[in-house]
Amino acid sequence: MKKLTLIMLGLFVAAGLSVAQSVDTYQADTAHYRVTSEISKDHAQAVADRLEALLSLYNTYFHFDLSKLPAKMKVHLFSTRDRYDSYLKKVINETRDNYVYLHYTDAEKSELDGYYVSGEDLTPAAIHQNFIQYLRAFVANPPLWLREGFAVFFESSSYDPTFKTAIFKENLSWLETLKAIVTGKSPELPLNLDQLLSINVDTAKSHISVFYPQSWGMVWYLVNTPDKNRNRILWDSISALQPGATLEENDQAVRKAAFTWVGADALSSDFVAYVDSRKSFRGLVQDGMDQYTANKLDTAEEAFIKALNLQDSSYVPYYYLGLINYAKHNYQLAEYYYKTALDKGATKPLSYYALGVNAYADNKFDEAQTYLKLVSSLDSGNLKEKAQELLKRIQS
Repeated sequence: MKKLTLIMLGLFVAAGLSVAQSVDTYQADTAHYRVTSEISKDHAQAVADRLEALLSLYNTYFHFDLSKLPAKMKVHLFSTRDRYDSYLKKVINETRDNYVYLHYTDAEKSELDGYYVSGEDLTPAAIHQNFIQYLRAFVANPPLWLREGFAVFFESSSYDPTFKTAIFKENLSWLETLKAIVTGKSPELPLNLDQLLSINVDTAKSHISVFYPQSWGMVWYLVNTPDKNRNRILWDSISALQPGATLEENDQAVRKAAFTWVGADALSSDFVAYVDSRKSFRGLVQDGMDQYTANKLDTAEEAFIKALNLQDSSYVPYYYLGLINYAKHNYQLAEYYYKTALDKGATKPLSYYALGVNAYADNKFDEAQTYLKLVSSLDSGNLKEKAQELLKRIQS
């Protein structure tokens, strides 16, 4: 299946501008999307399926009546970046490296456009803008903290083509930044609760470095806190949204329905405590390393496994899990982790040495010699000396 990157822009239909018909286009319609692709019919259908899956994921939180969607949400995908740039220059006289969705009062004029990039799937920025398209299709002017907070919240989601299902994955990319802001370790001053709940576009832009982490953080906290009364704030906020209201009217409606009964100081205090209690991938890896150094293998293993649940692209947790299982004499599992670390980019001499030592401990002497000889051929320092010493021991 071809993969894609969506580069979002808006169609200025009212101005009479249209996509140049110099290439063939293919259309796919689903219940809620109309996707036009310059790649192929299969490509258009694949994109539409992915967007339908994401919509289903979004709606598990918002519970909009999908039958009330005013019009199918439109997407157009260009075949190349050059065509995208050329078109964008015509409609807004500039190019963009990032994603953007332009919304119009007339749903028929709002459109999400993009271009195909081989080897890439829906990116976080594309999902971000796709969520905004979904939300604004039902509520024209939702509070900015709710709109952008949820858009960031969903950014790490992925798609399973076998089951045509969107899979949510917790996005903690802003966590370290947010921690620094709310604990006073950042030079950036946080927005207070009143500012966050009533922020307008211009103010959000002028405070963008704190607005994004705080808006995501508020949504993330209200979804995940074990305090059901705090969860209720979010669901009451969503229920209070009015489809045709202005931004100011929706801000006021949400505040009245969800926040008037909540003490601002108590909520802010709980929010900061929750943020400070959560660990990012980097924080969990550091905890794991510290626990391993202290020879607390079980707690170290727990930290590294939690880190992998957040992000599985780094070799570091796998390598340390190999060390931990080697220390526990779980040699087969240690081998798995070392090999995975190698596949993820761990240095070859170090990985081969670890595999050699592990094989030696497991009485797999032929395998041990193979790995240790690789170390000798790749390293000229301390690892080579250690590998040669162990080879002598095996061969003696």
